[in-house]
Amino acid sequence: MATVASYESAAEKVVCVFLLFMLGLFAPSRIVAQSTSSPTASESANSTTKPKKNTARSAARTQLDGCLTTSDGLMPKLTLFRSPKIYRLEARPTLLTENPLLFANNKNALVHVTGNLGPGPDIYDPDHSPVFIIDTIEKLAPTCDVKVSLAELRKQSKQSKKEKAAPGSSSPAAASRIKPAVVVDMTGSLLVFQPATIKVKAGQTVMWKNSSREVHTVTADPSVAVNPKDVALPKGAKQFDSGYLNPGKTYEQTFRTPGTYRYVCTLHEAQRMIGQIIVKP
Repeated sequence: MATVASYESAAEKVVCVFLLFMLGLFAPSRIVAQSTSSPTASESANSTTKPKKNTARSAARTQLDGCLTTSDGLMPKLTLFRSPKIYRLEARPTLLTENPLLFANNKNALVHVTGNLGPGPDIYDPDHSPVFIIDTIEKLAPTCDVKVSLAELRKQSKQSKKEKAAPGSSSPAAASRIKPAVVVDMTGSLLVFQPATIKVKAGQTVMWKNSSREVHTVTADPSVAVNPKDVALPKGAKQFDSGYLNPGKTYEQTFRTPGTYRYVCTLHEAQRMIGQIIVKP
């Protein structure tokens, strides 16, 4: 009987040891699981809030002033005015259609751009500069070597726009008395003004209509012509420039100074897209 009792006692000890061993195995794993679950939840909370901050930052409208340079194979580079900070510029897809040669025409110029920061840096260039997505771009000065303040440059830019708009403007009363003399068309695949030469009386208005699929300009400014001799103005007459005329757009100019005017399309001057207007007294 003593042998059986001792055997049962030994068996009970074995069972107890086994149970304690099993508890020892499972208890640490539960502790680890609890300790890892809490940080994961906090990290998850942080990850949901951070993107919102980034999105808000990238959507904020920003304005930059700087010198624009271009490089082959890279996005154009904007160096902030009187600062070493650099941004890579990316235009909205529609902006290039609205304003062709956006970057080429402003190369090495001081420009004012509006838009917003992109979601990340330029990964294709060693400087990894932040990318700025452009909404609008305006030239403040033809070169970056300027001594005046930005406020003065903006003032000069506004004054220049007013002066360019003045020659083509006319009062409602004058417009009711004088009708457009002739419409000069830009149509089809031919890069020409039709008719190439017209005659009008002083005070009459000429309208240009872009009926083609190309973008054109109506420019009487020798400083922007490929060959300044392609442009001619009578003494005392002011220069004029339509800017970019997208398909379907029109431009009007009133001629008050008698004489011969020669003008070009700056985009197709090399193809001899040149027109002439003879204004009689």
